[in-house]
Amino acid sequence: MKAHLHLLITAICTAALLFTGAALAQTPSPGVAPRMKAIVYRDFGSPDVLRLEEIEKPVPLDNQLLIRVRGASVNPLDWHYMEGTPYLGRLVEFGLLKPKITRLGVDYAGTVEAVGKNVTQFKPGDEVYGNRFGAFAEYVVASEKALALKPANLTFEQAASVPVAAVTALQALRDKGHVQPGQKVLINGASGGVGTFAVQIAKSFGAEVTGVCSGRNAEMVRSIGADHVIDYTKEDFTQSGQRYDLVIDNVGNRSLSECRRVLDPKGKIILIGGGGVNDSRWTGPLIGVIKMLVLKPLVTQEMSMMLAEMNRKDLTILADLIQTGKVKPVIDRTYTLSQLPEALGYLEEGHARGKVVITVGDNIEPLVTTNRAPGSASSPGPVLVASVLIGVPLAVLILPVVVAFILNRRFRQRHPDKRGYRWGYYFSVMSFIHGLGLGAFLESGATAVIVCGLIYAVLAWFFAQRCHWAWVVLTILSFNPIAWIINAIYLRKRWAEGSVS
Repeated sequence: MKAHLHLLITAICTAALLFTGAALAQTPSPGVAPRMKAIVYRDFGSPDVLRLEEIEKPVPLDNQLLIRVRGASVNPLDWHYMEGTPYLGRLVEFGLLKPKITRLGVDYAGTVEAVGKNVTQFKPGDEVYGNRFGAFAEYVVASEKALALKPANLTFEQAASVPVAAVTALQALRDKGHVQPGQKVLINGASGGVGTFAVQIAKSFGAEVTGVCSGRNAEMVRSIGADHVIDYTKEDFTQSGQRYDLVIDNVGNRSLSECRRVLDPKGKIILIGGGGVNDSRWTGPLIGVIKMLVLKPLVTQEMSMMLAEMNRKDLTILADLIQTGKVKPVIDRTYTLSQLPEALGYLEEGHARGKVVITVGDNIEPLVTTNRAPGSASSPGPVLVASVLIGVPLAVLILPVVVAFILNRRFRQRHPDKRGYRWGYYFSVMSFIHGLGLGAFLESGATAVIVCGLIYAVLAWFFAQRCHWAWVVLTILSFNPIAWIINAIYLRKRWAEGSVS
């Protein structure tokens, strides 16, 4: 009996030890924060800079939710941040030498795992979709502001394709374009992420929609509701002679003056912001925006740029449109999280049909490396970019001042009895720089830059010789009201003092 008792006690102790060991193996110690896998990058560059790392699992605040990510989608915004392009954006957003934001991904769909005590609209277990930086990860924390219940008829991957692209299309058509039933709407880039949603949303508003895309995507664009399709490889829509009430330009491959040809006198053109693969790596869409601002007061058509503002109300509206069958996501390709570098490389080629989505599974494999994206190998390093971004503005500001002082000193040495002319020399040098900038602004190639530079250089030379006609012409062509005022007061006084040579 005693032997049986010893055997029973031994078995119980052994089982207890095994159970405790298993529990310790599965439960992290109180001093160790839970971890998760996420995509991280710490240098600008091609998709090769991406890393899959284990980082601390986020903890939601009182007004936040913790969401288990099941699907995500890729946007141009992701590779803009990854590459730090346009380079001008490094001064204000991306970070000058290193990325300020080291997590990519903004569109996601998943399941609510935990909620803060102040969250009232959602509960654990809800299937949701929304917008938040750092979505290429197992978990993300989000607020209720840019979050909505996932449409029941969509998979997580399909729902993740919606937020940025569909909200942009909705707000462009409804808030900027004020589209009305029966109006004619042209969508340039109808087969892309924003374009496919724009076609369907415009149709849901009762518009007559014309989509511009390549021939290989024409049938797809028709299938989602476009009344007319223009194959840009065969036909130039700006030469069609047709007139539209609204143009949504997702591509930016046509100038504003060309797009205005197809607009009614009271029509509207909406430029979708963010930039495309063919934009300048230095300035991105900035030149187009400046042109729009310069041209806007001079024409009858309305012009504006569209950057989406994420909110729960519009995500809910889109969910309703999707559940009623009026809108459906168009998915081009689906990748796993470990294939994200390949997905970003594909998106950057600029030929995606609809959206590129990412599946975030339970077992995340190491990243699949990819060949460096075309052109990335020759991209300037961060130090060179920083030097140009800082050095060029400083040179433009300081060099004319230095030259003006040198020329003024030379003039005073030759004419000690006459007043100085610092502002005049400074304005002359700045006018020449302005001429070069104007040539670049016209985007007509090196010829335009050279011609504008020469014209302004000749005017600046005669201005420096204090010819009154050059003063009038160059002041007008400076397009600068401040220069008009200064020249009208300062130089007039100088000449009135008899300083004309």
